[in-house]
Amino acid sequence: MSIKLKPGILITIIMVVVVVAVLMIIASSKGPKTTDVVKFRPLEKSKLAEITNNIKGVSGKIIAVNKDTITVEVLLMMKDTTKTPIKHRVKVLADASTIITKLVFPSAEKLMGSKNPIIPKEETLKLNDLKIGETIDIRADKNIYDSLESGISFTASTINVIAYE
Repeated sequence: MSIKLKPGILITIIMVVVVVAVLMIIASSKGPKTTDVVKFRPLEKSKLAEITNNIKGVSGKIIAVNKDTITVEVLLMMKDTTKTPIKHRVKVLADASTIITKLVFPSAEKLMGSKNPIIPKEETLKLNDLKIGETIDIRADKNIYDSLESGISFTASTINVIAYE
């Protein structure tokens, strides 16, 4: 037994199937995505006791960029400077007062034999210009030690991306 459909009915059925499939795909997506969520936790008590307790800046690599925050894997300096710094993830807020710049330094080849002062090229950026993997230097107006202890993000006063030609 064969079923014969008029071309108009067949096209309508195909359109309905396509629309349902597209709606299912849209419904299953979670909206716009910046980067995967990266876990951020307080620093372990034993390690917290070893780091310096007056920290107003950290440096490291960006591992996530979101709407108003970045997550950075940083090195925390020890009270005993002969010990190796601790790697830790911090979550940094950027608000309207945060100054974000990219500092591009000349390559080592260009500096060879030069007696001129090293002056990087400077470019103003926005938070969404930052990229995973970039090396950055973060400064805060307040001590961030409590943020490391509590696992709560802190607000950066300046963020400098460090790059080389």
